[in-house]
Amino acid sequence: MTPEDAAFSPEKIRAAPTVVRWFDSARLHSDSEEEKQLRYRLLGDFCEHVGQSPDELVAGLMRTTKKGETAISGKRRAAMDASIDEFVEKSGFTGRDAVVNGNIIRSFLVHNGIFIQGRAWRG
Repeated sequence: MTPEDAAFSPEKIRAAPTVVRWFDSARLHSDSEEEKQLRYRLLGDFCEHVGQSPDELVAGLMRTTKKGETAISGKRRAAMDASIDEFVEKSGFTGRDAVVNGNIIRSFLVHNGIFIQGRAWRG
């Protein structure tokens, strides 16, 4: 199996509708190719960590209310935030890198309509 065949390869991550929305909304297309690849790899590694595709991450945070409307689940959002922190820690990121990389994943969620706030670097 080649790296491109992996379930959460940068190529497959890049094609997900939620990732396209993230790049469009956050205007990330003008970033350097190196920075784009870092974002794809980081999100792919996080997806592998939680066992969900980018689209599943976003859909899993939504719930249907009693009135039949769609809303963000507060409990699932808190669990996702904890999963991001766990992923960052298990990945060995520390200091500024831990904050920045966690917030890159949160940016993906924010630009897909999921308000989730990370820490600020106060180094």
